[in-house]
Amino acid sequence: MARDRVCGMTVDPAKAAGSHEFQGETYYFCGKGCLAKFSAAPERYVQPAPPPPQPSARNIEYTCPMHPEVRQIGPGACPKCGMALEPVTISADAEDNPELAEMTHRFWISLALTVPVVIASMTASAPVWTWVELVLATPVVLWGGWPFFVRGWQSLVNRSLNMFTLIGLGVAAAYLYSLVAAAFPGMAVYFEAAAAIVTLVLLGQVLELKARSQTGAAIKALLGLAPKTARVIRPDGSENDVPLDEVQAGYRLRVRPGEKIPVDG
Repeated sequence: MARDRVCGMTVDPAKAAGSHEFQGETYYFCGKGCLAKFSAAPERYVQPAPPPPQPSARNIEYTCPMHPEVRQIGPGACPKCGMALEPVTISADAEDNPELAEMTHRFWISLALTVPVVIASMTASAPVWTWVELVLATPVVLWGGWPFFVRGWQSLVNRSLNMFTLIGLGVAAAYLYSLVAAAFPGMAVYFEAAAAIVTLVLLGQVLELKARSQTGAAIKALLGLAPKTARVIRPDGSENDVPLDEVQAGYRLRVRPGEKIPVDG
C-alpha cells in the first residue's frame, strides 16, 4: 500500500487513479486531481516541511497552582503566595525547570558556607571568629536568600502576606541585629541562625520543585502514549490520517483493531 502525498489517503498501487515518477521514486494517487497537483509542484509534497519552532520557557504562559488568576509570560514566582509558577499547557516535550536549577545552585553554595559558620558558632569564642561568621554568612543571606527577600517584599506590596514575608523578616532581623552586635564585644550574634534558615528554606524549595517536576514528568509520559494522528472518515466515505491537533468536534474517526483511541468522545 502507498500513501497519496497530496491528500494523505492510503492507495493500492494496483487500483490507483494515476502515478508520477519523481527523483527515481514512483508515487500513486487516489484521483486525477491529486495527480495534477503533485505533477505541477512535486517538491512541495515530497520535501518534508520544516519542523515548527519549539517554544522556549521565556515565551510560554505560566500560572500559579494556588492562584489560577495569576498569569504571566515566562517563569517566575506568584506575587500572592510566592510559589514558583507552572506552565499553563503541559506538552510531551522535555522542558528544563529554570526555577529548580537556580534554587539548587543557590542551595549547594549556601550549604558550603553555612556549615563552617555553624561549626564556628558552636566551637569558637574568640572575637575574631565573629567577623569570620560575618564574612561567610553575608553571601548566604544576601545572595542565597535574595529570592526570599524579593518575594517577601512583593507580598507586602500586594498586601498578601505569606511564608516568605516571615522568612524575610526573620532572616533580616537576625542578620541586621548581628551586624550591629558584632561591633560590641560580648554581645551575642546570630549569623549562624540567619544562614541556617536561608539554607534550610532553599533545601525545602529544592525538594518541592523536584516533587512538582516529577509529577509533571509523569503527566508528560502519559501524553507521550497518546497517538499523534487520527484516521478521519470524510463525508464521501474516504479516509485519511490527519495530525491530532486538526481533529475537530463533529469529526467521525475510525479506530482499527489494535490502535489507540486518539481522542475522547
